[in-house]
Amino acid sequence: MNLNSVMDEIGARLDTITGLKVWPYPADSITPPAAIVAYPDTLTFDETYGRGMDRLTLPVVLVVGRQSDRASRDHLAAYANGFGARSIKQTVEAGTYTAMDTVRVMSAEFDVIRISNVDYVAATFDLDITGQGSS
Repeated sequence: MNLNSVMDEIGARLDTITGLKVWPYPADSITPPAAIVAYPDTLTFDETYGRGMDRLTLPVVLVVGRQSDRASRDHLAAYANGFGARSIKQTVEAGTYTAMDTVRVMSAEFDVIRISNVDYVAATFDLDITGQGSS
């Protein structure tokens, strides 16, 4: 798998969610609501014999608004829902990709993160991605 292509394709798929700003790479500053495709912690080679498959867990950080804003909770809930127009899971898993064979949104972890000295309500979605090791 080519990491650049995987991150770009996930970013392009997320960009189909109306009103969501997407960065297919870590960004220094953002304007919520925003999705940031982050770097994987690990890329595991040779999951199957003969370079047949590689696997990675790709984090997507979703930032919705200021921590103290009640509307942030409502926005986050729509993105964290398993289905619907703003669902990260439904949108990502419904995509057609060339850079990878499979993608599954495994989980979402909620937190408050600081970007450019502003605290935002956020969720990190972990995507389990597999693809050809020899391409």
